[in-house]
Amino acid sequence: MKKIICLFILSLILLTSCSKKEVISSYDKIIERDVLIVGVKTDSKPFGFINPKTGQNEGFDIDIAKSAALEILGNERKIQFVPVNPNTRIEAVTSGEVDMVIATMSITPQREYFVDFSQPYYIAGQSAIVKKDSSINTFADLKHKTTIVVLGSTAEENLRRIIPTAKIIGYTNYKDAFQALKEGKADALSTDNAILTGFILDNKGYRILKNKISREPYAIAIKRDDNNEKLKKTLDMLITRMNRDGSMTDLKKKWHLI
Repeated sequence: MKKIICLFILSLILLTSCSKKEVISSYDKIIERDVLIVGVKTDSKPFGFINPKTGQNEGFDIDIAKSAALEILGNERKIQFVPVNPNTRIEAVTSGEVDMVIATMSITPQREYFVDFSQPYYIAGQSAIVKKDSSINTFADLKHKTTIVVLGSTAEENLRRIIPTAKIIGYTNYKDAFQALKEGKADALSTDNAILTGFILDNKGYRILKNKISREPYAIAIKRDDNNEKLKKTLDMLITRMNRDGSMTDLKKKWHLI
């Protein structure tokens, strides 16, 4: 009987030790794979977009992602970009499709139930874009107007809360949303002012409202897991160093964000 009990205890110990060995952190998975997989936007200039001349991913978020690859793998080219949008960002992280998402993603209490965030790397604020000759000058002027938002973004929630009488129509991406504005399907398009800056760069017939109705801290989203502490700490240290050594400011200047 004692022999059976001893064998049983030994089996439990072996099973426990094996299960512990199988738990690999996200950081170690990246090291083993030797490639960083990042979810990014492809329609949000100047943060994440496809350069039509080269077909390559470019933008402020893309440069942050390359800095993360350099930090973790020692080479900014060891990176794979996966297109995401506001509706797919969280699932891309939680399913393990990507190691992280760097895609103008604001920290919110609701999102923190599903993903973990690095410290913020950029602070934006929600505003709106209108035609230059529009009579709309403040958000109060949108009370009985039609405003476009991208579904799944914080812009939709903020507008419904602050201007409940506004008529809101949604699109799944910024390209279609801005095209709808140009076609006169709405009076304004509302999202973070930093994203709206990209539209202004390429379309001179529009302007951004001066006032903002929110504070949007952009951060890197990773899977919410106890084994991700090393990855989160690495990203936090990277952002802190970039802020201190001026490289974050240089990136903001490069992409016309200051």
